[in-house]
Amino acid sequence: MLTAYINAWLPVMGLQALKVPHPVGSKPRLLIVDGFAGPGCYEGGEPGSPIIMLNALRSHAALPKMAGVQFYFLFIEQDLRRVAHLKGLLKEIDLPPNIDVHTEHGAFEDTFGGLVDEIKGKDKALIPTFAFVDPFGYSTASMSLAGKFLDFPRSEALFFLPLSFIHRFVGRDGQESALTSLFNSDRWREAIPLEGAERSDFLLNLFEEQLRQQGQVQHVTSFELRTRDGNDYRLVFATGHDRGVELMKEAMWSVDPAQGTRYIAHTDNGQQVLFQPKVDTGPLLDELRSAFGQRWFSVADAEKVMLPSPYLAKRHLKTLTLKPAEKAGALVVKRKEGRRAGSFTDDARMKFV
Repeated sequence: MLTAYINAWLPVMGLQALKVPHPVGSKPRLLIVDGFAGPGCYEGGEPGSPIIMLNALRSHAALPKMAGVQFYFLFIEQDLRRVAHLKGLLKEIDLPPNIDVHTEHGAFEDTFGGLVDEIKGKDKALIPTFAFVDPFGYSTASMSLAGKFLDFPRSEALFFLPLSFIHRFVGRDGQESALTSLFNSDRWREAIPLEGAERSDFLLNLFEEQLRQQGQVQHVTSFELRTRDGNDYRLVFATGHDRGVELMKEAMWSVDPAQGTRYIAHTDNGQQVLFQPKVDTGPLLDELRSAFGQRWFSVADAEKVMLPSPYLAKRHLKTLTLKPAEKAGALVVKRKEGRRAGSFTDDARMKFV
């Protein structure tokens, strides 16, 4: 899913970079940060997030059109051995002149936090930024740092949340400081008496709620990752832009074409265990009915209401939701003369029966 999002993000943010003031003689710039970069690849040979992001850009069909944009990759890793291994891999990659890669040894909180503080102190703007925060634990992923860099325009972040581990360690001695830093609140203590899914749901909702209060964040959406051993991880995305959340939802649906919300690892015999055969847009229809009641609304109104949901406007709204509702007699549609039946153009008006 990281590849899918980067593929969609790059050309959009490349255009955004052109709108940001930059010094005379320099190129528009984009910054891609991996806060917990790791060694670059794993024992089984699978590429790590730094290699995934670099390869996504190097192989992107739009890269030749973005020759005027300078891409900066900042890979941060606290373990010296992993830094050395990652640097070795990066030396073997042939990069075009508009891609600069910097690998820093240090803690994400200190390294990236120091950069953000320096920029804020000089009252300057952070260049358009995508930050992937993927800690191996959660003790160094501070919500307060997220708030600092998400306060800049055109900044987005994707957090890897090891929900199973947080669920397990809530209430254990010695975890208090890390959990309070992670959530920027001690409300995580309310999860202690809870059990099972109720505890997990509370912790995820709290993380998302706290993230919505950071910087210029307007949208938060999450994706479930289940491994074969039963661990529950979440990818939680935060952005201040409608287009950003649409891109992330498109990436999610590319991984889960049935629900757009979850991925469960293959079983040992190679068969998948997650996808339903059809997309159920019933919840979307219920959401629209609840939002509009019997008031008239447009396609644009519906798209605004459904933005926080996992559904995609261009894929799920008209053909899979509005058209069947009209056919079933649940929706009345007013169209301008000459518009064909079953169409939902921008000038159509509709209401629920």
